[in-house]
Amino acid sequence: MNNINLLLFRGSPRSNIENVEMWNEKLPCDKLIIRFTSEYKAYKRAREFFMEHKEYTHLVIATDDIVVQPKHIELMQMRLENKDPPVFSGMMNVNQNDVEDRNICHTIGMKERRLRKYEWIKKSDITERYMNVEFAGFGLTAIRRDIVDGYPIFSADKVFQGEPPHRGASLDFVFCWHCKENGIPIAIDTKIDMKHLRKSGTHRVNTKAGRCEWWKVGKEPIQLPRQGLD
Repeated sequence: MNNINLLLFRGSPRSNIENVEMWNEKLPCDKLIIRFTSEYKAYKRAREFFMEHKEYTHLVIATDDIVVQPKHIELMQMRLENKDPPVFSGMMNVNQNDVEDRNICHTIGMKERRLRKYEWIKKSDITERYMNVEFAGFGLTAIRRDIVDGYPIFSADKVFQGEPPHRGASLDFVFCWHCKENGIPIAIDTKIDMKHLRKSGTHRVNTKAGRCEWWKVGKEPIQLPRQGLD
């Protein structure tokens, strides 16, 4: 049995998503919440923090509009303790008004954004609890330390066209392409099925100062220096 210690990272450019915030302090793992800064800067800081803190075995990424409950973390922990795939993820609805499409695809789309299509797996078509996919949006995605270490930076998708890593969006898509090109399987537990509150909350990037909070289980959040968030 593996000794698993998860660090849940949430990049939170938005505010006022009450159904998400109410669960944060109840989750049975430590958390790093980076608020009101760009996606690229938040992910860069989270990776640096994780690599500095060797006590954590997995960086678990969840966007700020997913309702993650304790049962989801517990299911993830149990699976990782018994079988530890390099990348392990739950799933969620793609749109609020769609109960079928899940944010996972058997095959990944094209690198060129204007040609890219997502062939979402439908919930009614899922017959297995565990499966491997080529794409999983960052919906509670656990990345093992050795994989984070070998992936030096989270990049946005214009990097495919030779632009700097902060240009574009879809950091999850770029990460999944890295996994495909390097033969790293992405495992899914379809029982970890969360609610995605897409387009909820108010974006606060460039309107409020960035914040970095380290939430250790059972303790008050620690405000960390804002370096790299402005």
